[in-house]
Amino acid sequence: MIRRVLVVQPYGIGDLLFITPVLRALRLIPTVERVDLMIGSRTRAVIQANPHVNDVLVIDKDKMHANSRTENFRFLQMLGKDLKKNRYDLLLDYSIRGEYAFLGRFFLGISKRAGYAYKNRAFFHNIRLPIPDGFQGKHAVDYACDLAEQAGVKVKDRFVEFFFSQNQSHTLDAVLTPQLPSDYIALSLGGGESWGKDAHLKRWDAANFAKFSQYLLAKSGAKKIMLIGSAGERGLAEEFLKSSVAAEDWTGKLSITETAWVIKKALFFVGNDGGLLHLARAVFKPAIGIYGPADPQVYGPYPQGVDSAAIYQPPVDGKPRYFKFRYDPQDSSLKKLTVQAAIEILERQKFSFSA
Repeated sequence: MIRRVLVVQPYGIGDLLFITPVLRALRLIPTVERVDLMIGSRTRAVIQANPHVNDVLVIDKDKMHANSRTENFRFLQMLGKDLKKNRYDLLLDYSIRGEYAFLGRFFLGISKRAGYAYKNRAFFHNIRLPIPDGFQGKHAVDYACDLAEQAGVKVKDRFVEFFFSQNQSHTLDAVLTPQLPSDYIALSLGGGESWGKDAHLKRWDAANFAKFSQYLLAKSGAKKIMLIGSAGERGLAEEFLKSSVAAEDWTGKLSITETAWVIKKALFFVGNDGGLLHLARAVFKPAIGIYGPADPQVYGPYPQGVDSAAIYQPPVDGKPRYFKFRYDPQDSSLKKLTVQAAIEILERQKFSFSA
């Protein structure tokens, strides 16, 4: 019988949204009293209004990776003392690492510890979902749900979601909505920040986006492009604004919650493979994603349908570009993607601009 659950997902916006069907499913189990979530230091806003979570525990994974094993052991020991009072009986660990199951076994006394069996990282898990080649052949959301089901949590309705609190909705509608133009497309030129110095591999050229936007404006009847993203993407926005496309630049001016609201009010979203693309699907907005190394079958807009499209050119040799969570740092797939090819791929997928 499942009563108290600790869920671990320490990675980015998309990764956290991918497990929201599991959080929802846990709350449908009559015996579940508590669901706590352990996340990374950059994604709290993504989950803070989610009604399916009791407490959110923030872990600075970058600091943990930089620390020595002794320092991490001491940290886990202190954390364990604080969390043990919650008496968890299930750990759902989406980190693909070993330290959280170690914490669950030796410091929290959690009897059921579910995680992905990748390489030798599932030693302290006693419920394992094998992923010897990483995620391949189905979406990461389905992998997350399958792991939960292996631990006894039935996940029937598989869709991602983002919540606004009642106060947030009231404030955003009163303050932000009046500043927004009518009939606009939300566009993110960035993405891939978790890839660090290789983020450019997931970013289509801003000049290509400008030409693609002209097609999207004409096809959809939208009047303007709204550029959104982090402050670090201002340079990309400046390149885009050199074009004649009607656009407003909001990059670096919005919080995650405000960004979600701008996407929600848009006709649809378009952008590179990244967190904001998945945020668009989480507020039930049609979305078009541009993909480089990562396979949209695994990381594409979810769920798939006429209101989502992934623009992607599969490798000629049939070998995945992103395999065992690794990629070729010399990958040039997005450099080779022309605007005309992107339009043809989108039209073949029969994306519905009015979905």
